[in-house]
Amino acid sequence: MSEGKKKILMVDDVALNHATARDVLQGTYEVYEALSAKEGFEILEHVIPDLILLDIVMPEMNGMEMLRELKKTPAYKSIPVIFLTADTSPEAEVEGFDLGIVDYITKPFVPTVMTKRIETQIALAEYERDLEAKVDLKVEEMEKMYDIITVSFAGLVESRDGVTGGHLKNTSIYFSAFMEHLKELPKYRNYLTAGIAKRACRCAPLHDIGKIAIKDAVLQKPASLSNTEFDKMKLHAVIGGDIFDFIKDRIPDKDFADIAGKIARYHHERWDGTGYPDGLKGEEIPLVARIMSIVDVYDALTSKRPYKEPFSHEKAMGLIAEGSGTQFDPGLVEEFLSVSDVIRECLLTKEEMIRQKQYFSAKYD
Repeated sequence: MSEGKKKILMVDDVALNHATARDVLQGTYEVYEALSAKEGFEILEHVIPDLILLDIVMPEMNGMEMLRELKKTPAYKSIPVIFLTADTSPEAEVEGFDLGIVDYITKPFVPTVMTKRIETQIALAEYERDLEAKVDLKVEEMEKMYDIITVSFAGLVESRDGVTGGHLKNTSIYFSAFMEHLKELPKYRNYLTAGIAKRACRCAPLHDIGKIAIKDAVLQKPASLSNTEFDKMKLHAVIGGDIFDFIKDRIPDKDFADIAGKIARYHHERWDGTGYPDGLKGEEIPLVARIMSIVDVYDALTSKRPYKEPFSHEKAMGLIAEGSGTQFDPGLVEEFLSVSDVIRECLLTKEEMIRQKQYFSAKYD
């Protein structure tokens, strides 16, 4: 295939339709062909096209279902999708636009009309990407401001918490190191895009921000909490989530507030559904919160508390392994154990990293 051509993925279960479209498109575009939604997603693992032509009526997973999957997957949701279909019903067209298609072409298509529509939608998508790139340059100063605010608020929470001081910065170090590993894995990279990973690492120190509203008698108690006191402490997850829900519609970077809110509210949920505050189970728990729950516990285990000495790295890793499938996502536990040496190095050097204020250490450029 020629270099420099725009890429089109066509998903249609009828081989003849592929041949017809190929005759029209292949001179101008790189055309990738899938006879099912499953084949389409397999291609997307290796190629991100500039546009997707998608049939509606297909066996197993139809076009509407595939579109829903595309739009909820961060790596794919910005790819423009055109329905190319024999379904001429107004209801299907309206549903398609509601779900996020950019155009609707019925079969049999007029070649010149189809190519013009494709050309227009690719150009619009390019314009949007260029605009986003320019906006990204403008928000650099804003991102620096978020960093300053994040560190300041984390410091404020830690100044009140005499029991777990340093915890927020420590977990940020482990979170960033773990995120750096996860975002490169095929299983997670479509959900932990560069933008999501960057924001998650930036807001990681704020995961316990709700503790700012917990009374000192509970927050600073130098011993184990009673059941009543623990119930009060558990409210910090709700309060943290509420704080970010409140600011989400009041700041430009809504994704930052959304990710921060998910981490703050759900990082004490458990894989088996016995966590708090909402008793979410398995993948109902947002991925960023499931990641935080592991590093949060790792830091608690390896840190000194009034009621315990710090555990060794090896013992902490063993206890996290024991929590696989009950407290923690088993897939994430497996990956955390696989980067044990990296986490151990973070544990050994965390004081120096904190001193240099490098706990936002992951690189996403």
